[in-house]
Amino acid sequence: MNITVQGVTFFYRSTPSLTEVNVDIHESEVLGMIGPNGSGKTTLLKCINKILEPKQGRILLEGKHLKKMSRLEVAKHIGYVPQSTVNNPSALSVFDVVLMGRRPHFTWQNSEKDTEKTWEALKTLKIEHLALRDFYELSGGEQQRVLIARSLAQEAKVLLLDEPTSNLDIKYQLEVMNLTRKLVAKQRLAAVVAIHDLNLASRFCDKVVMMKNGRVYAAGKTHDVLTPENISSVYGVEVVINYNKEIPYIIPIEPLN
Repeated sequence: MNITVQGVTFFYRSTPSLTEVNVDIHESEVLGMIGPNGSGKTTLLKCINKILEPKQGRILLEGKHLKKMSRLEVAKHIGYVPQSTVNNPSALSVFDVVLMGRRPHFTWQNSEKDTEKTWEALKTLKIEHLALRDFYELSGGEQQRVLIARSLAQEAKVLLLDEPTSNLDIKYQLEVMNLTRKLVAKQRLAAVVAIHDLNLASRFCDKVVMMKNGRVYAAGKTHDVLTPENISSVYGVEVVINYNKEIPYIIPIEPLN
């Protein structure tokens, strides 16, 4: 499952958020979306998921124009894991949250297959023991696992993860990113991860797109894009890069004037 973003431009009212963005998303790859706050990462993910509709340009899913597809049809192929969850007064069990991923596949009520797919997703994420727990009582890391399981139950071939490691401790950050890589490799998924931590992007992403002011500043293999020059130009911070087992680690030194 491949996605092509061609010349996408999007405005919030009269303020441009994306300008002529071109991105290629391929199966069996983790694509990192990096850039400062307000650079357009979340807006681009929402355009790819058809939550927002570009003002110009087009997005192709396996060559088919996303604009011509219904939200239901898009949901059969693309799973979206939002940036954060908001506490909800209504109690939802973990099982119910994951089962919601089956909505694109049934009309009036869920079937035996939907139940099977839900349990299968829970087991893949190793959270079947949480099935009867209240989703909103879980830790941040556990909630992220549940939301990824929902996308798997959805049978999505493209995963869009919006800052999945935000507000997580180091252990859960590594778990979520490791899990994403394993799912992409094992199930031949395509994953797009909007992420702030450049070291996590360096370690887990095959390629990255570096955004600045709603435009693609640089794109390509992770180690080619994450250079001191690019980082200082986009983030306004001087950095040095050290290597450990051929993996680059970015160390911020000081902000540039």
